[in-house]
Order: sequence, then C-alpha cells, then structure tokens
Amino acid sequence: MKKLFLFLVMLQGIGFAQLLGQQTIHGKIIDEIGEPLIGATVFVKETTNGTITGINGTFQLEIVNATDTLTVSFIGYTTQNVAPRNNMTITLLSDVVQIDEVVVAAQKPMVLITADKTTIFPPLSPTTASGNAYSVLKNLPGIIINSDGTIYLNGKSGVKVLVDGKSSYLSGTDLINYLMSLPATSLNRIELINHPSAKYEAAGNAGIIDICTHKTNLFGYNVKLNTYYEQGKYSRSNNNISFGYRKNKWNITSMLGYYRGGDYVDLTTNRNYPATNIEPLTFFDQDSYRRRKDNNKYFSLVTDFYATEKTTIGLNVRGNTSNRIENGTINSQFYSETTDNDSTVISQTNNDRDWKNLTSSLYIQHKIDSLGKEISASVDGVYYSINETQYHNDVLSRPDGASSESSSQTLKDGNIKMGSARIDWEYPINEQWCFDAGIKSDFVTINNSFDYQNIENNMWVVNPELSTNFYYKENINAGYFCSKYKVHKFTAEVGVRIENTNVEGDEFEQSYTNLFPNMMASWRFENSNAISLTYDRRIDRPNYKDLNPFVYVFDEYTYEQGNTELQPQFTNRIMLSYTIQRAYKVSAFYNNILDAIIKSYIVRDDSKRVWVMPTNMSSYNSYGIQVDAGNLKFVDWLQTSLHTELVQNNYGWIENGTTVKNENITFQIGIQNRIKLPWGWNGEINGFYNSRMAYGQMDVLPVWQLSGGIQRNFFNDNATLNILSNDWFHSNKIRAGGVICGSDVSTQDFTDHTIIGVSFTYRIKKGLDVKDVKSNKEINTNRISL
Repeated sequence: MKKLFLFLVMLQGIGFAQLLGQQTIHGKIIDEIGEPLIGATVFVKETTNGTITGINGTFQLEIVNATDTLTVSFIGYTTQNVAPRNNMTITLLSDVVQIDEVVVAAQKPMVLITADKTTIFPPLSPTTASGNAYSVLKNLPGIIINSDGTIYLNGKSGVKVLVDGKSSYLSGTDLINYLMSLPATSLNRIELINHPSAKYEAAGNAGIIDICTHKTNLFGYNVKLNTYYEQGKYSRSNNNISFGYRKNKWNITSMLGYYRGGDYVDLTTNRNYPATNIEPLTFFDQDSYRRRKDNNKYFSLVTDFYATEKTTIGLNVRGNTSNRIENGTINSQFYSETTDNDSTVISQTNNDRDWKNLTSSLYIQHKIDSLGKEISASVDGVYYSINETQYHNDVLSRPDGASSESSSQTLKDGNIKMGSARIDWEYPINEQWCFDAGIKSDFVTINNSFDYQNIENNMWVVNPELSTNFYYKENINAGYFCSKYKVHKFTAEVGVRIENTNVEGDEFEQSYTNLFPNMMASWRFENSNAISLTYDRRIDRPNYKDLNPFVYVFDEYTYEQGNTELQPQFTNRIMLSYTIQRAYKVSAFYNNILDAIIKSYIVRDDSKRVWVMPTNMSSYNSYGIQVDAGNLKFVDWLQTSLHTELVQNNYGWIENGTTVKNENITFQIGIQNRIKLPWGWNGEINGFYNSRMAYGQMDVLPVWQLSGGIQRNFFNDNATLNILSNDWFHSNKIRAGGVICGSDVSTQDFTDHTIIGVSFTYRIKKGLDVKDVKSNKEINTNRISL
C-alpha cells in the first residue's frame, strides 16, 4: 500500500510539473518582404499539437516543454524548425526557383508577385545593383522615363513615387534629380504596387512605385564601400560609404556619397503648318542638343531606439545638394514648298541650377499585444529649394541677308516647405478579422519668383508679361478605415479613405472633399493559387510644376508654361487576377479617368509658336490584360522573369469646338534572364519592347532596349564586382508623333542610355546577423510603413 501511495504521488507530481511547464506562445509568420503569410502551419514537431496562422500571419499555440521544436511550413516556402519562444517572428523563404543573394548566403527569389504588387530585389541583378535609383528604374521592365521626368508604368503615366513609404513631393526633373541622389547600393527592394490599400495616399492612377532602402541587420558594426563608373558618350561616377551599427537597444545606419557625371538630350522636332489664304504649306525643322553636367552630394541617417520590447522610436534624415550646368544649342529652320529657306534661328541656352533637399521623419511604434495590435505615429518634414539662372540668345537670319538678335535671361528662386503628421492603428480582433485606421495631415507651402528680362539698349529690362511670382499653399487632411476578414480560403478586404483638400494660390482657391473606396475579394485554392477581384478609386492632383504659370523659353517658337486652371483627375480601376504560388499572375483590368491631366500642345497662329502646357482632357479610359511570371526555369542554369501586357488606350479632347480622339492598342513585353555562369559568376540579359502607344494628343512610337551584365562575389562574399552594359543598340529613344491643331508634329528624344559600367563593393563587418542571435527576447526590426 505504501508503494502504491508513493507511485500515485509521483504521477501527480509529474502531471503538476507538466502543467507548470505548459505555456501559450504567440508569434507571427512573414515572408521575405515582411508580408504576413495567412494559413501557414505551425505545430510541435513529432506531435499532433498545431495550428494555422490567422489574417495577420499571427498564431498562438500551447507547448508543454521549452525544449520542444516548432515546425513551420507554407506551400511554396521552405519549411523551418525553430525553438519556441513568446512573441516570435519567423520569416519563411520562397522555395520557388531561387538564386544567390548578393551579400549573404541565403537564397532569395529575384521577383515576388502577389495580386496587389510585384516586388523586385535590385541587388540580385548586375544591371540594377549599380548606379542610382534613377538608373535602376530605367532598367526595370514596364518602366519608361522621358528626359523631362515623365514616368510611365505599364504604359500609363500618373505614377506616385515613394521612398520608404514617403512622398518626396517632387515631380519631373526635380524628382529625377532626387532619385539620382539615392545610390543603388542603398536599395533593398522596389515595390510596384498596382492595388494600394486605403492606408496609402489616394494619389497615383497608374499605381505606386515604393523604393525601399536597406537597414542594418547585423549586431555589431558593418562598413560598406562602393565605387561605380560608367561610360557612355559622357562619363558618370558614383562613390559612397555606408556605416551600420547595432548594439543593445540602438540600431544606426548612415551613408555619405558623391555623384558626378554628364548626360545629354538630343531632341529633333518637325512640324508642318497647313496652307492658308495668306501663306503656303510651311515646314519647320528643329535640332536641339543640350549637354548636362551634374554634381550631387548626398547623405542619410536612420536611427532606431528599441526603448522596450514593444516600443521603437526612430529618426530618419536624408538630404542632398546638387548643381546642374546645362548648355545647349537649337537650330530652327522655316521653309515652304516655294522656298528652300525662309528663315533660320540659332539659339543658345545656358542654365545653371542649384538644388537643396532635406527630408526628415521622427516616428514611434508601439506593439500593444502579441496578436498584432499596434499604434504608430510620425512627424515628417521636407525642405526643397532651387536657384536657377537661364541665359537665352536667338539669332534670326533670312535669305536676303537681314538678321536680328535678341537675348533674355531668367532668374528663378523658390522653395517648397512641407510638414506632415499621422497616426496609424492596427487592431486584430481575432485570427480571422482585423481592421486598420488612421489620420494624417499635410501642409505644403511653395514660394517661387521668376524674373524674366530682355536686353534693351545694352541693359537688362524686366519683361512684365513673362515675369511672375508663384505662391501656393496646400493642406490635405485624410482619414482611413479598412477591415480584412478571412474564413477558410476566402479573404475579403474593404476600406475607405476620405481626403479633404484645401488649395490657395495667387490666382485660384479650391476646397473639396472626396471618398476613395477600396475593395478586394480573394479565394485561395489548395495548391496556394488564388483568384482575386479588386476595385479602387484614386485621385491625381496637379503637381506644383504643372500649376506654376512660369514660362520656360526653349526658343522663339517653343514655350512651356503651367496652367493655374488645372483640375484634379479621378480614376476608377477594376482588376481580376489569378496568382500562382506568388510567382505568376494573369490579370484583366479596366481604368476610367475623369479630367485626365495630360501634357498638351497649342499652336499660336499669329506667331507659329507652340505652347506646351498640361490640360484636362474630356475623356480617357484604358483596358487590357497583363501576364507576370516571376521565376520561369527552362534549364538549370537559366531563370527568367517576364512581364507582358496588351492594352487599349482611348483619349478624347475638345479642339476648336470639336471632339477629337486618339485611340491605339499597345503591346508591351519585358524580360529578365538570370544566367548561372562558370567559376562563380552570374550573368543577366534583359530587355523590353513597347509598341506604338497613344498618349494624349501624341502617339509614342515603338521603343526597345537590350542590356546585360555579369556579377561575382570575392573574398568570402565580402566583395562584389558588377560589370554591365545597357542599351546595346542605342534603341532606347523616345519618338512621338501626332496632329496638333491641324499641324503634323514628330519628335525624337535621345539621352545617354548606351553605356558600359563597372561597380565594386567591399564590406567590412563584425558581429552576428539578427537571425543568428539566440535570445528569449523578441527584437523589433520593423519600420513604420507610411
């Protein structure tokens, strides 16, 4: 009896000990780019004790022993075995066709595709791992950039460009100059977002390009040195040093660099003026050549302080100073069917432009609980200034020997000041249902002065007709709410964003409030494929340059001016997509744009002068199909990514009281081929083709490009060498043609795309990677996404 009593006590003690050892752990499963994996399996190894992740990729699971091992799996991703701990975040890597990552030994796919976006990793490609953000974007399939800074994404303009989730509030050449200050070595990934949630600003009818930069992921310190040189018609170089330090509660990343280079714009324009009762059919030929010299100094500093396990405070500061000297000549010739040469104008233009740009962000993020509840807030600021001097000289010659000369100069001085504040709240109700909400306010002030002067009697005299001051204030107040619900294989997301816009200028004042609904429904199949239907409404307000009434004089016959009467454009978009294992996608889409803002051309009969200015068109819609393939593997040594699209663009506008239309169907294809070469080298050949495309009054004629490069790591993967060559056949030239007010117009626009370049990066590091740090404390490495 005594032995039986002792045996029962022992059993009871063991059970009590097990009860004491049992605990509930919480965690989250994400992919390489931080997106939650819904429906991933988590179970205790060699048991039937398990669960699946909910709508935010979160889970909770009871374990008995701290020595248990968790097995985490998801279709299309590699399975991981990890030690359990509370508030853990587990990253699964895709097991589709993979390639070596540049810096670390882990494997990553080059392209990830989901229903709402495509994610590209520039460091994995020899042709995008060097240069700057501007040169990287130019080499991505589906993106075309004009010399004036207009960006097309999949054949559509109206692209919103973000850096780390934040707007630069710049456009055109000012935006391009800013992108040139972001070295390619600082880029982590680029997200092409075709269906932004209500959390994003409602701007961007063609979608959003979010350029995400690197952040220190090493405990200890790391230093990265990079030098890049490329030679086209002119040379360009980019040299920078970055430093990262992470210890205890501090994480610091900084960069300092210098860009210097030359470029050119070779523009040819031909116009035919129809015959009148007074004048015969007249022809106008113009050759313009502008050479640019850029000097750009830039820096960045990102600091995160992990105050507690749940609270992170951060500061992000980025800035650059730039100088561009642009000298150009324009030869313009008039002639008719009856005369060989009616007149010739030779123009000389010299520009000296200085930019200064500083952006900053102070943010805080607090995790409320392990289910994913969190609140974040940030205060942002932007200061941008420009000082420019333009000198212009025209010499007019006639066949009879008579000639005349005129000179002018413009003094431009201006700045943009922006302040912004926002609060975001994420609140999962349970594993199936969550909602997000937030508010934001932006305040922008622009103050520019343009002093236009002519020479009269050897003295500079102000021209009051062309001189102007531009004062502009904008305040946008926004709030959003979105909810996401998942039951079994069905996921639904519904959101709405409200934006109140208040605009004040010297010649206009506007105030309006709009609602922007956002909806998505998705069904995931057993094989991890999914079908989804999305709808959203978006707005594109006139950018500051388009509103500015300042007149930019190219020559006596070509003026460019802003339009203070521009109205915002609104877009309704719907898309049906079928996604296969986050690597392939087939989509059908329809876009309807009201009051589309398009660069237009107006011919003045009295002077044959063409005024270029943005206007609101009466109608614009587009529809088509597109196919994306992230990882095609035909043989072991070749991996291919593909984007192709067939789209119909229809434009309509009023001209002399009559509705005029421009309609065209366009085929686009972009291919990236990753090639595994001998002796540790990786190679790449990529290219794109864009057939004739309607764009407002003009048609953009076919354009194509082939590029390639090779890449290899040295010194135990501490150094990387890239050799690249772009636009092998000098075919990337933007050509356009159309009929403007009865006049036939055609243009050819060349820039310095054909180059060969070499980049060398060397890394010095001491410490452990985050994934190698064994700690029972969850380390918060997330940045606020705005």
